[in-house]
Amino acid sequence: MRNNYSTAKVEKLKEPWLKPVDSLVLLYQFIISVVVMTVDIPSEEKTNLLGFHGLFALGLLVILWNFRNFSNPVIQFVREFYPLVAMLFFYREIGFLIHGYFDWTLDEWLLGVDGKIGRIGTRIWNFQQFYPPARLLNEFFSIGYSFYFFLMPLSALVLYFRAPLSRFRTFMFSLSFTYYLHYLIFIFLPAESPRFYMPGLRESLKGYWVSDWLQSVVEANAFPGGSFPSSHIAAAVICFMAYSYFGKMRFPVLFLTMAMFLGTIYGRYHYFIDVAAGLGVGLICYFLGPWLERKWPLVFDEEGIARGRAREALNRG
Repeated sequence: MRNNYSTAKVEKLKEPWLKPVDSLVLLYQFIISVVVMTVDIPSEEKTNLLGFHGLFALGLLVILWNFRNFSNPVIQFVREFYPLVAMLFFYREIGFLIHGYFDWTLDEWLLGVDGKIGRIGTRIWNFQQFYPPARLLNEFFSIGYSFYFFLMPLSALVLYFRAPLSRFRTFMFSLSFTYYLHYLIFIFLPAESPRFYMPGLRESLKGYWVSDWLQSVVEANAFPGGSFPSSHIAAAVICFMAYSYFGKMRFPVLFLTMAMFLGTIYGRYHYFIDVAAGLGVGLICYFLGPWLERKWPLVFDEEGIARGRAREALNRG
């Protein structure tokens, strides 16, 4: 029997008002709320966090529903970019939840693994202690590590303005998935990082103005327990989705990304095994994220369901 759908009609169907990345953000609200309810933290703090996530989920649904018919470019920009702000904002909460289940850390085990694969990190840190490096070298690696704060928004902007919108949305979904996965790993596998765990590494290396700025940012936002695997490295791998759209900027971006990889160890922020694990998780999410986005269920959306049925009919035809 000839199907009643045509490609033109399918293309004219409106986009679902709740996209895969939106439902991913909402799913994370549910999962982290379950974690909050079951961890060992003060009741008042637990109530505040649960209330926050409930209001956030409800507010997000209301905003997305009301934004569905707007074509204003500013509103569309906000609508597409909010997951990036949300995932970074939720990072601060993880500091309250680490050790909510377990009072131990993986640091001793991570140091043991580092020792078996060449003591790369400890050799660098011992050298820094006995032979203080030049401030210019410290500044270079501080610049490299700081590039992390610019790489994600830069990649998102490049994809948004230069790539097909579907590519940008795949990137945002994959990046959100990567971060939310790391947040849950941090809770169940806490690791403090070298600068928090090892005596003598707490003080930042002396450089110039970038080093001073980085130290103030890290001191204000970092917490012991979110080290393994390195979310910085995993997120940087996801940002390679934008690499081909950087044009002439691709080589400077690649150079600074490599400097960031090295700076995570040089600056005492991560063990070598953190970086290796972050690279592995990042590569998995790089390929798993787009696949998950394609398979992600279209919920709260009759038009999206209709579009899915139309695609099936076209495939059968």
